[in-house]
Amino acid sequence: MISAESEKGEKSQFGVQSVEIGLRILAVLAKAHRPLMLSEFAKALNMPAAKVHRYLVSLGREGMVEQFGIGGRYGLGPLALSVGLAALNQLDVVRIAGTAVADLRNRTDQTAMLAVWGSGGPTVVRWEECRRPIAVNTRVGSVLRLLDSATGLVFAAFLARPVTEQLFAEELAGCQDEREREALEDQLAEIRRRGMSRVRGKQLASINALSAPVFDFSNAVVAAITVLGSERQFNVDWTGPIAEELRIVARQVSERLGALSKG
Repeated sequence: MISAESEKGEKSQFGVQSVEIGLRILAVLAKAHRPLMLSEFAKALNMPAAKVHRYLVSLGREGMVEQFGIGGRYGLGPLALSVGLAALNQLDVVRIAGTAVADLRNRTDQTAMLAVWGSGGPTVVRWEECRRPIAVNTRVGSVLRLLDSATGLVFAAFLARPVTEQLFAEELAGCQDEREREALEDQLAEIRRRGMSRVRGKQLASINALSAPVFDFSNAVVAAITVLGSERQFNVDWTGPIAEELRIVARQVSERLGALSKG
């Protein structure tokens, strides 16, 4: 990279414009949270569609985007997912909690996972399957629902409402029953009291789950650790052995991140 001195004596650096444009295209796609048509890229970037298409072809060759059908929409590709997960793995919470999640799986003999709050909501960054695999589509990179999953409910309960407000609105769209909304707020209050959420075969039929928050040095929630398994082999009692193991692991990870112990 070539550097130069400006007239004001400040050091400036020359970049590669094509790389910057390619990253702008990826930024538009990431912000949209959904695959986009070529015309949508052109409008968002104020750029001719033919020019955008050339960049999308190059990005597609490298796996950063992929097209769904001839003339179809463009979504993020496998390399984009790998880059995103690599960035997440550099976070202390993923590095520290990753080993703890594997240990939790061994101690409970249930599938365990770690999720962080991503641009699209609760995002799975670590998945440790037990010796009895469960039939679910959730894997590393999956984005979970906010109000229908044990993991999502942890973030709904402990994150500041402005952070989750958009997903709240989307998932509650069409719900006019004030009693249902009040019941949800009561459920979130109970999760905060217990320091844990649970679901019984809700989003994933015949699957039970317990989830606990992980806090950092500022006592802000930065992740959720979740244990899940078949209804027939998974005890969701608040004081059951699985819940106790989950509490211990979540507390230990939080303490390693500098969170103040609440006993």
